[in-house]
Amino acid sequence: MEIKIGRIFQYSTSMEKNQSHYNRIAAIFFLIMGIFFTLYARTVEIGSWNEPGPGFLPFWAGSTLVAMAVALLLGSYARKAWAARPSFFPQADSWKRVLATFLALIAYNLLLTSLGFTLTTFVFLAFLVKFIFPQTWRRTLLVAFLGSALARLLFINFLETQLPRGFLGF
Repeated sequence: MEIKIGRIFQYSTSMEKNQSHYNRIAAIFFLIMGIFFTLYARTVEIGSWNEPGPGFLPFWAGSTLVAMAVALLLGSYARKAWAARPSFFPQADSWKRVLATFLALIAYNLLLTSLGFTLTTFVFLAFLVKFIFPQTWRRTLLVAFLGSALARLLFINFLETQLPRGFLGF
């Protein structure tokens, strides 16, 4: 009798850890966050579509989050059983790439004023393409050049934003 109870307990425990279970947890978390933002936004002026107030964005972002969380929560009960998704870090050393990308973002922030937007963006993109998702040097330089050139055209030339020029003047 004890063996059967143990097997039933193991079965029910393993059944709870499917994707629907995780979706319910995420939906409840985002539902609480959405309600918080929506209620907080109501304490300040929301405004209108033509003249938004300081609570406009938090109110509509919170409302959207609530709607999406409710849809996820209802969807998690509608389906029988979702298969568990693979791990976020599929390879044993995937965390190293995440850490390297985070450190590269910090370096990007620190070097932006001294090297300038275009050169810093070029170096950052080259690092990502070459070391995070290894590619050939030709492809790395091509992607970094095109990416930084398009970013420069978009932000500096088209949108006319004031971004650091760096010591080279571009």
